[in-house]
Amino acid sequence: MSLKDSIELGQLRDGYPALASWIARDPDGDGYIFRKFDPLAARNALHLQAQLVALEHEIDQIDESARQSKDDATMLASRRWETLIEQAELTNSPQCARLEKLDEISEILKKYCKLRSCQLLAAEC
Repeated sequence: MSLKDSIELGQLRDGYPALASWIARDPDGDGYIFRKFDPLAARNALHLQAQLVALEHEIDQIDESARQSKDDATMLASRRWETLIEQAELTNSPQCARLEKLDEISEILKKYCKLRSCQLLAAEC
């Protein structure tokens, strides 16, 4: 890159700004030289899967405890979202733990699904 090419709007650009400008000027994208970090992405996916498997086991145990419960509200909370929310508001309620676990699952699942979407998009290229 010449000195003329590295001057934009009268300011000298070097380092990442100059490199980014040079890459962006490439009309066919041949200059896009980004690493995919496939081993790290695969490792991340494996860790997220392991977390989801553990969380799945935990929520299954919570569900089984609710199924075997003699308390009607606890059993109903397994079937009705509204009851789950009402029961979760009670202090030290088992439904509070269930709701927290469901929220934890949701967060990890979002990360996992986002990662999978990115992998599927990359495979199409």
